[in-house]
Amino acid sequence: MVKLEEVIEGHEDFSDGEPSDNDSNYSTDDSDSEDLEESILERVLALRDIIPEDTRESISNKISTIMSLGVRSARLIGNGAWILTTSALLIFMPLAYEIEREHAFDQAYSQMENDQLNLNSQMGQGGNPYGQPGQPGQQPMPPGQHQSRGALIPPGF
Repeated sequence: MVKLEEVIEGHEDFSDGEPSDNDSNYSTDDSDSEDLEESILERVLALRDIIPEDTRESISNKISTIMSLGVRSARLIGNGAWILTTSALLIFMPLAYEIEREHAFDQAYSQMENDQLNLNSQMGQGGNPYGQPGQPGQQPMPPGQHQSRGALIPPGF
């Protein structure tokens, strides 16, 4: 009698119970999968056998030249940046300090002018410029005489 089996598309099983050569390629044993897994480093090292020696030396020389140019360029840029920043500090910091000092001097001078204007306005209203109330009818002292109060008066007043 004849035995019929239904064949599903895409799946062909022609084995008669014995492992064939194709079956060994698709086995799922752990020992086989460990052998097939290679690291990237192993693959790169395997390229040594494929690429000729003179080509490898040429590539190595080009890479080392590029690296040395990069290092020299970075060192040159670093030295240039150092020179620019230290020069800027030596030139512009004293300049900024002097500008700030001049600004403070201008503020003090404008404050002094405002005080002088206030003093002149007080004198115009009959006030004493030294902050003491004036006494009506008091004559100013002649030059060279001192007041008897014992207050310290600068020369010329």
